[in-house]
Amino acid sequence: MECGIGDDGLLPPSDLPGTSAQQVDIPSAQQTRTRVGRKLTRMAKLTLRNSDKVKVLFDSRRCMPIGPNKAITDNWSSYLGFLGRKEPNILICSWKKVPATTKELIWQGILEQFTVFLCEGDKEVELSENDVKLQSRFKKKWMAYVGSRWTVFKTNLTTDYIYGPKKDPPYVSDYKFLDKVTWDAFVALRLTPEEKAKRKKAQEVQSHNKCPQRTSRGVYELLEKKMMEEKIKERQEASQDPSELIPPPSPPTRHERWKRARISSSGQYITPEVGLIAERIDSLEEQQSSGSFKSSGTNDLLTVAIGKPDHPNRVRGVGRGYTVSTYFGKQRQPSGMVSREEFNSTREEFNNTVAEMERKLQLLLSSQAFSCSDQPISPAVESGKGSNLSAALNPVDCDKHDESSDEYELYVEDPHRRLVAYGLVHDLASTIHHMKLKHDEVRVTVVRVVVGDVEVPFPIEEVTKVVEAPKNFIVWPRKLVEKVSRKVWKLKHELSPWEHKNEETIA
Repeated sequence: MECGIGDDGLLPPSDLPGTSAQQVDIPSAQQTRTRVGRKLTRMAKLTLRNSDKVKVLFDSRRCMPIGPNKAITDNWSSYLGFLGRKEPNILICSWKKVPATTKELIWQGILEQFTVFLCEGDKEVELSENDVKLQSRFKKKWMAYVGSRWTVFKTNLTTDYIYGPKKDPPYVSDYKFLDKVTWDAFVALRLTPEEKAKRKKAQEVQSHNKCPQRTSRGVYELLEKKMMEEKIKERQEASQDPSELIPPPSPPTRHERWKRARISSSGQYITPEVGLIAERIDSLEEQQSSGSFKSSGTNDLLTVAIGKPDHPNRVRGVGRGYTVSTYFGKQRQPSGMVSREEFNSTREEFNNTVAEMERKLQLLLSSQAFSCSDQPISPAVESGKGSNLSAALNPVDCDKHDESSDEYELYVEDPHRRLVAYGLVHDLASTIHHMKLKHDEVRVTVVRVVVGDVEVPFPIEEVTKVVEAPKNFIVWPRKLVEKVSRKVWKLKHELSPWEHKNEETIA
């Protein structure tokens, strides 16, 4: 569906739905029994083609309209809501999918009708294209509002005309800018299983809202104005001198507005949950007057009564445009909390302490390492090769260990087997240097070097030669690690293989 905004950025009056006052039929007495809701309005003052723009003042912090009078601010919201209903195609699934060209036409149409001024105290600054950052923030906020009105419009069409009591299509009476083809496609889209599931899920989410508000179109701003008028009237009635100048009362508090917005026309709270929270508010008010309760920042009376903090981007009981920071201001840190600098300093000190403890633990493990348990001497291998005796004496078994500090002989094969160092075997973990140990590898530390210029079996960046190995954990092949004992030493240095066999036979 194409946008109806003309080349000059204005909506032609012929495209605007609704009728003039002369075209409205006066209902009969019988017809007045049925309540007729507010329909799409024309806003003739804004759609007249003239060169005059409507000046609207906005709060620079919240970007919310503040004047110069309520009629102007209402016209602003009404016109944006009207554009949100009319311009984007209702067949589009979400506001994010609406074409950027359509959004830009809507924005230009708004600027053609209104002149925006941002107020900072007594100073008024016109919204200009030169201030890109400010205009971007303002545009983002109010185009999101147009999108929300468009979403609500589609929801109302579904509720009233598809599932609701209204039988006539909306393009017949209420929303004549719609056409039959678009409406039939919209109905078919809303009756798909996917859309029905979305609707059911949204209804379930809404069912958890036990404290909905009942306010008019003016929401909390109009509610606050009514409450102020009631306070002034009460003071005037209480005054004995009619000519007495009555000072203005204090504005209603946040919890007072919250309670008032949830009272029905009969004077009762709309849900039992609201009544319970209202009782807590009354109780906290008594405690506050007696001094036993003191509110602080965001932890005020309403927050304590509800038992849940405000959302960072929304504040209960104050209306649109407020966030926690804009309403409460920058909060002081409660007692018991530390600043970011103190936290970073404490964290750095903690990390240093942990590093020092790890260093001491590593030194302790190096000096008192877990060693492998003793293993019975294997018989000599009668192959005629002398090297087989050394390999069969006691290959290390790290699956069993004790807490002694027995030394182990560390051998290399280059290509012949020879002793290069003495070391300790450590059964600490299954990984070393970010690598997993294999079943035929062990973790060792060198305590005495025999041949230092020999390359270690598994070189690392810090250790490539045996002479560099002391005070470092390195990997050594299990078959090249043998336990040192007096008996083994005697067998290796005093007995021949045949004597060793005879000694075993005699034993």
